[in-house]
Amino acid sequence: MHGNYGYFEEDQLGKPYDWPLWRRLAHYGRPYLRLIILSIVFILAVTATELILPYLLKIGIDRDILPSARELRLGGEWSPEMESALAQIGTPPGLTREGEHLFVPEDGLQRLDPRLLQRLQNQGVLGPRRIYYTRLQSAAQRDVVDIHPDLFRVVGDWAYIYYRDLDKLSSSELLSLRQGDMNGLWTLSLVFVIVLLVSGACTFGLTLVMVKAGQSMMHDLRMELFTHLQRMSLSFFNRQPVGRLVTRLTNDIQNLDEMFSTVIMTLFKDGVVVCGILMVLFYLDWRLTLVSLSVMPLVFLLFHFFGVQVRGAFREIRAKLARINATLNEYLSGIRVIQLFQQEEETFRRFHHLNHDYYQTNLRQITIQAIFFPCIELLATTTTALLLWYGGGQVIRERLSLGALVAFLSYLRMFFGPIRDLSQKYSVMQSAMASAERAFHLLENRDREDLSRESPERPLAVRGEIQFRQVTFAYGEGEPVLDKISFRVEPGETLAIVGVTGAGKTTLIHLLERFYEPQEGTILLDGQDVRSLDLSWLRQQVALIMQDVFLFAGSLRENILLDRSVSPEELKRIIRYAQLEDVVARLPGGLDAPVHEGGVTLSMGQRQLLAIARAMAYNPKVLILDEATANIDSETEYRIQRALERLFEGRTTLVIAHRLSTIQKAHRILVLHQGQIVESGSHGELLARRNFYYRLHQLQFNHALVPAD
Repeated sequence: MHGNYGYFEEDQLGKPYDWPLWRRLAHYGRPYLRLIILSIVFILAVTATELILPYLLKIGIDRDILPSARELRLGGEWSPEMESALAQIGTPPGLTREGEHLFVPEDGLQRLDPRLLQRLQNQGVLGPRRIYYTRLQSAAQRDVVDIHPDLFRVVGDWAYIYYRDLDKLSSSELLSLRQGDMNGLWTLSLVFVIVLLVSGACTFGLTLVMVKAGQSMMHDLRMELFTHLQRMSLSFFNRQPVGRLVTRLTNDIQNLDEMFSTVIMTLFKDGVVVCGILMVLFYLDWRLTLVSLSVMPLVFLLFHFFGVQVRGAFREIRAKLARINATLNEYLSGIRVIQLFQQEEETFRRFHHLNHDYYQTNLRQITIQAIFFPCIELLATTTTALLLWYGGGQVIRERLSLGALVAFLSYLRMFFGPIRDLSQKYSVMQSAMASAERAFHLLENRDREDLSRESPERPLAVRGEIQFRQVTFAYGEGEPVLDKISFRVEPGETLAIVGVTGAGKTTLIHLLERFYEPQEGTILLDGQDVRSLDLSWLRQQVALIMQDVFLFAGSLRENILLDRSVSPEELKRIIRYAQLEDVVARLPGGLDAPVHEGGVTLSMGQRQLLAIARAMAYNPKVLILDEATANIDSETEYRIQRALERLFEGRTTLVIAHRLSTIQKAHRILVLHQGQIVESGSHGELLARRNFYYRLHQLQFNHALVPAD
């Protein structure tokens, strides 16, 4: 168990660069451009419907609920200034002239120059009282006007009455008089519902399309990461904790998926909505719009400060979560050792330290958000207060209708809605960008199997001749494990490799399988450099049976065949030759019996027999056994030896073993010591020389040491 986590790549990440990350992420959206375009269409439709709704409120208030006009008294001659004023007003419905009186709807007055309107008010030209006006379209309306001729002034089809005089009408008369307004409200409500339904349908379509595009992009990125990991070298996996790599393909991809599925398109939609709101607000009243936007510099400064703080917090959160995952994987994998050596308290202390660091980092991020969100709300409330103060004054001064002020408030609420969303989704984006940094950092890692000289060379026939020529290899600089190793294995020959721990035996087979590349020298298969051969083809020809057999969760059949396809008769023959018939017969379900991860329900000997069957299914020309019979009881060893005799037939075999009794029948034995071949020969020849192999033999079989010659 280690306490140094310096191997985490998060510690190597420098300053985040968002735009390069965005460009790389955009690459994954190209195959789904049609879905993205369809999303944009839905976004525009949703935006249009959302912008229509507040304007419908304005129309309903100004046209149907409070249709208001003012009386303009035109005394004396018709002045050029008044001509100009009437030109600004235009001819809206209800604009009539009777002698020296002009009835002007309020939305017409709002078109006047504010200075002229103020002067008209100061001079008393503009009547102080509000007037209700309506077009007489029914007999019931005309009856109300005829009953109260002293309250109404009728000009053509239009009737005018002071709002204060409406109280003198009965409820039925008022309802008859305002029947046109009621019809207008009914029509407006119907339009309102239709717009809401269209908005809901477009939002539904937008959600489906966005989620599909986001899931598809993240599916591609996850597969790219997994494919990349499969091609990484063993040295990479020796340095990287499994938990951290799992975090890359799960938590980090989930963060990116959330950003693509729910954030990016939503932010784009919010951006379109904000632009549309600004256009409508400037159309309604540019002065009031500027007042509403006066707090935006503070919002931008707040976002900048928040972005710097939260990015660092999220990067630290992801780093500590990866450490927790890696530590959990290590501790749970080694739980037997922990319990055996009573390390529960120590592992608890270590995990508590990591968990507490993760807890503190999350608290820091939550504290930042807890400060940021109320600040946004405070600015939104401040803007609303400014709008009520300034906009209410404009309504009082006849420069803004009540409906326009209500619409302004609605649009302002909509305007700060995306900003609130952005403040929340900004956290998701920062977390996702931190995840993108790590995912791309992993993709940029080039510690991969050396495929630079890989070619499609796949010889039709393989004899199995192996040759090492002056091979030198070191895991670390200046620490050679193998030093100028040279030997030859004839086709069909069984070569045993022995030596003390650390002599370089396992490294030899790793070089042959091309898990690593030698710094010097050449390894040949049938006279061809293994680096010139197709890697997947090479590993089909060279099978490796290790001491620690890894089994996948699945069935017995799946673990034997992996991705191979063999006939039922061939599979039965493999099971018989591999001495697995008794094992299969005892397991419930036979070949379809479930195998748990790692094969924990099978004994070590059973796992070795299964590994032999797996090698038989691949039918390789070269077979490598790495301590395949170590720690096996005598009866199981006998069965494994019988299975191996079948497997050795017609194959070049390299056997690495500590138990010298298992290699006595080998054609030749190589003795490695400190990365060099110190002896070579048959079992009898090496014993007769009474040298290094002889001493190993004497030590293993508890014989008295005889001084070597």
